[in-house]
Amino acid sequence: MKINANTDFLYRSLIYVALHPDRLVTAREIAEAYGLSINHIAKVCQDLIRHGLLEGHRGRGGGVRLAKPADKIRLGDVIHLGESKPLIIDCNAGIGGPCKIAPACRLRGVFAKAQRAFLAELNAHTLADMVAQPGMANQLRSLLGSSPATV
Repeated sequence: MKINANTDFLYRSLIYVALHPDRLVTAREIAEAYGLSINHIAKVCQDLIRHGLLEGHRGRGGGVRLAKPADKIRLGDVIHLGESKPLIIDCNAGIGGPCKIAPACRLRGVFAKAQRAFLAELNAHTLADMVAQPGMANQLRSLLGSSPATV
């Protein structure tokens, strides 16, 4: 299953914010760290605030931080924010319309099982799993050009 760019940006933004638990992070900072559009990241941050994963602080010195502990943010929950219908295959709305063999095709069941396994694997991991190891967190910060957390 290939995720869309918006979902990719959701994950990247959450990882960046989780790497800096000691301070507010700006959308501009996230965008510059990844070399992405500030407009895209600002929209992603608004989506994450609206869904309760980030809390936003406006004004000078404002930014975002995690709204709940990283170990309470499951990766499987995040994918549903960025993917309107996270399907591997949609037999009813494929290229050229509904598939003619859908009523008799067993492939749909195989793909449905694969999708359940994919989502179960994502749900088995949290945001904390992505940044919790000190060596990994420092390597990620280094790759993103940001300073180590002081917490």
